[in-house]
Amino acid sequence: MLRKQFEDYCELYKIEGVEVDEHEMNALVTFDAEDIEEDMEDHNDPLVLTLPVAGCNTKKILIDGGSSVNVLFYDTFKRMELNDEQLMSSYYTIYGFNGAPTKSLGDIVLQVDAGPMKFDTRFSVVYAPSPYDAIIGRRWVHQLKGVAATYQYLRFPTPEGVM
Repeated sequence: MLRKQFEDYCELYKIEGVEVDEHEMNALVTFDAEDIEEDMEDHNDPLVLTLPVAGCNTKKILIDGGSSVNVLFYDTFKRMELNDEQLMSSYYTIYGFNGAPTKSLGDIVLQVDAGPMKFDTRFSVVYAPSPYDAIIGRRWVHQLKGVAATYQYLRFPTPEGVM
């Protein structure tokens, strides 16, 4: 039983991406003064993006560098016309910033598109109120070789250059 839980834990964070030559993916990712709009200097909003998830344009995805798990909220899961039979069993309890536990309803692997990059991403589906549709954590951003900036940017290298 413990071995199975450990193997599932190891699989939980695996992200499969497209295969590209490594030299194509070593582009320098930078931000400069031209990236900062005048009205951006005083804000401190979280980074929220719209990304295609399983072919659905998911509008409120929080990019959370402090999260070790990707979360899909159950109401979003239902709006995507997914069903509970697609969920894989999960042994995990997710703890929020206040330490409150939330039990996952199960896990599901969905394709997340970031420009030309397509990643099979494992989400823990939770039934909880949230202003967001999903939360994508630091492991996904790291796999993307991305850099998230508080100026509302996520930049990452692609075979076509930095997006």
